[in-house]
Amino acid sequence: MPSIQCTTVASIIIDDIVLWDGRTYMGTLGGAGSYAVVGMRTWNDAPLGLVGYLGDDAPEPFVAHLQRLGVSPNGLVHRTGLPTPRAWQLFEADGKRTQVFRTSLSEFVANQVRFDELNDELKQSHGFHVQRGGSIEEVTCLVRQLKAANPSTVVVIEPVDAFLDLDRAAWAPLLRACDVFLPNLEEAATLTGETSLANMATALLDWGSDRVVIRMAEQGIWVQDRQGSRWRVPAVPTQVVDVTGAGNAFCGGLLAGVVEGLPFLETALRGLVGASFAIEQVGVPETLVPGSPEAIRRLEWARQRVRDMNP
Repeated sequence: MPSIQCTTVASIIIDDIVLWDGRTYMGTLGGAGSYAVVGMRTWNDAPLGLVGYLGDDAPEPFVAHLQRLGVSPNGLVHRTGLPTPRAWQLFEADGKRTQVFRTSLSEFVANQVRFDELNDELKQSHGFHVQRGGSIEEVTCLVRQLKAANPSTVVVIEPVDAFLDLDRAAWAPLLRACDVFLPNLEEAATLTGETSLANMATALLDWGSDRVVIRMAEQGIWVQDRQGSRWRVPAVPTQVVDVTGAGNAFCGGLLAGVVEGLPFLETALRGLVGASFAIEQVGVPETLVPGSPEAIRRLEWARQRVRDMNP
């Protein structure tokens, strides 16, 4: 059996989705980790790792759902005596989403799965997507532990809101430790204080990143590396049903490309395709075929629309 190549260290959450038109979808599989799996599975056909915890009330269909997507059970930790993290996902007509935790956010952060709870197979993953709360020092330590366990692994970082008010000195160790930094537009603007995409990315590269992708939802992505390459690519068009998790799926798709050893721009295009599959239904897709003809078609669409933004 192939070994795990892509692992997400993030979260599993019970989403209670409320749309602007009054429709509700309660008890839906969610969380950054679940959606990152969508992007990874879009391209990677090996077993996938998802590191997160479930409480005593975890819906039984969740695990079966993840297994259908090829997730190994080895990263799922049961926390006895705790509820599964649960949150409202409230949507406005313009697509704006507000997340409100229904269970204790501090309890959720305190009970995230630790490095020493990972089994050896997970520690040897070729690549990791990390979106994690706590302190930025703890996240930096985790990244260093992952790289110490497997020096050839790559780590892509998706920030959390709690870190956005931290300064360059706090961020620099984490950005130097990871391989790709993946903020969304609002996060990049808040962190850097810049207004142009090029200046935001340049600032984050100056802080220590080697490669940066700024995710802009329906506006697509800005891609920039330390060597001075800059590209802008539009979002892949599809029927948008539920935008929850699109950014996480982008990160998972990009990671799959990085693990494959593809050029940086190609990894970002794979992220766009992964995100497009995440938003076509409410919640996480039930199944995905890695490298499907439709995924290839969408990839080619994105390739044809890359804009070279080098000055």
